[in-house]
Amino acid sequence: MTDQNTTPAAEGVVAAPQVPEPRQKGRDRALGTAGRVVGIVGIVVCLLLAVGVVIGRGWAIGTVDDVAAAIDTQIVRVDPILTQASTRVAEISGRLGTVADLAAGIAADPSPGGGVADKLRAGLASVSDRYQALRSSYADLRENVVSMVDRLKLLDRLVPGFSIPQGPIDALAALDSRLQEFDAKVNDLLTIEPGQGPVNQAAAAVAQTVGEIQVKVDVIQAGLTDVQQRIAALEARLSDTAGTIKTAITLGSVGTILLLLYVALLHWVLFRHSGEARRPKPAA
Repeated sequence: MTDQNTTPAAEGVVAAPQVPEPRQKGRDRALGTAGRVVGIVGIVVCLLLAVGVVIGRGWAIGTVDDVAAAIDTQIVRVDPILTQASTRVAEISGRLGTVADLAAGIAADPSPGGGVADKLRAGLASVSDRYQALRSSYADLRENVVSMVDRLKLLDRLVPGFSIPQGPIDALAALDSRLQEFDAKVNDLLTIEPGQGPVNQAAAAVAQTVGEIQVKVDVIQAGLTDVQQRIAALEARLSDTAGTIKTAITLGSVGTILLLLYVALLHWVLFRHSGEARRPKPAA
């Protein structure tokens, strides 16, 4: 007889292991592959960007050095031109003094001799000669200052936060205005012809005009001194600014590289994790 409590169907039955569904396997593998691709691409891109930052830093610092050196060169050129222009102004002042004494003596003489007109012409010619030399020196000065300002504009475009110092520009503009007034007075003086009319009247006009020009000469000299002082201050500031800019570029580059390396590390973690996700899980 058979045992009534034994269930034949239950004998020899073994629980089948649960096998992951094929769709789930494929999805995990696809996600793992995509993660590895993203990780590799991210690492490569971060490293390339880091190399680009290093190259960009070298270019930026080199550009700042080049612009600063060009401005320094312009400043070196401006200094002797300023000195030369100041010398020309002093020479004009001296010759104006000589002409003023001569004209005052002729004007005070009721019957000056016949040769005084020629002496007065010679004195005016000497003033004209020094005046032309001054104009030439000032043209060189202005050209170099304008070129220096153009270099500063380039630095202004390249470096955020850098502003062009207005000191030399304002001083040059003020000097331009003073020189125009000076030109007008000198031209008035040079148009006086001692040979027309009584020479003592012409001499009196020369003496009066020379007195007005002497005032303008002092103003021109002060303007040249102001330009020189502003440019010297600019030179000192430029040296400090160039150093600050290069330091900021270096710190920014280092910070960017560290950030890129951190992002590359995250992509490496993604790559490793995705590789583990692609491996089939052991059966339970």
